[in-house]
Amino acid sequence: MNKKKKKIIFGIIIFTVLALMYLPILTIIVFSFHEGGVISFQGFQFGFGVFRDLFAGEHSDRIWEAVINSLVIATMAAAIATIIGTLASFAMLRMTKRGKSILMALNLAPMVNATIVTSFALMLMFALLGMQNAGYMRLILAHTLVAMPVVMLIILPRLRGMDASQFDAAQDLGAKPMQAFLQVIVPQILPAMIGAFLVGFTLSVDEFIITNYNNAGVITIPTLVYAATRRPMPAEFRALSALVFITILLGLVLVNWRMSKKRKKHDIRN
Repeated sequence: MNKKKKKIIFGIIIFTVLALMYLPILTIIVFSFHEGGVISFQGFQFGFGVFRDLFAGEHSDRIWEAVINSLVIATMAAAIATIIGTLASFAMLRMTKRGKSILMALNLAPMVNATIVTSFALMLMFALLGMQNAGYMRLILAHTLVAMPVVMLIILPRLRGMDASQFDAAQDLGAKPMQAFLQVIVPQILPAMIGAFLVGFTLSVDEFIITNYNNAGVITIPTLVYAATRRPMPAEFRALSALVFITILLGLVLVNWRMSKKRKKHDIRN
């Protein structure tokens, strides 16, 4: 088999995988512009009425309350998880080999544990702490626990690729440990921290099971959509889903573009 045929076969495989991944999302985006009642390509009515209803329709107030709640909770949880996960990852690399193995196993345990078990465990913990009505705080803490293991898995490889002696050298020159960490380590792992924050943010916005059992009346996008599936779903939810996907996609493209630009400047200087 020559190289041309291999490229064609690989191209077909990649296209098929991407089509399977993005076809449902593209369907939502297409039908977010459909103003008809029945979801069908026959009699498709193109328009922006659904988006208008999203901002000023019957369900708009509740939808945007859920959106704001999701964004605030996701931002707080992702930020806390990124800070704690980065510090924990740095401390982990300076432990003994046995200590690293134990901490890594503890870090992976929440990821492989059944989400429903984690949900009930969090419910019990919050009940013991007297936080039955603290919906916002409960969700921020719960989503932080969900995001932190993933954050550490993203940060650790970047830290392993660094020269560990730089931190010690900065302290030998008079810098305090936290000062050395912020001025020497953080600038080098900042792209990984941004990526970890974005992943944590996405996980938080997407989290349903833990949110559903620990929200204490606070509505988020997943819980609102789930409640709407029990009756005819408002058309505004199609427009909301399309906006969420497009916003996240544009954010990832912008971050990758800025990182690529910084790499090019760094290569030119070197």
